[in-house]
Amino acid sequence: MILRNSKGYERNFKVLFKIEYQNNCYLVYEDFITGKCYVGLKDSNHLKKVSKDDLLLIDKILEGVNKE
Repeated sequence: MILRNSKGYERNFKVLFKIEYQNNCYLVYEDFITGKCYVGLKDSNHLKKVSKDDLLLIDKILEGVNKE
């Protein structure tokens, strides 16, 4: 998938999880360049930074997925 980040750069990455919660779409993705996993808030074709509260929410969701 290719999206534009907050600085305007287009990035290609592999989506690991898509989480929809309260009209927000969060993407947990692996960056092909760095090989690291990140989370972002998808807004149209842009990927935005998430707040600390959003990170805590995503962490709780992923912990629940990991336990099952």
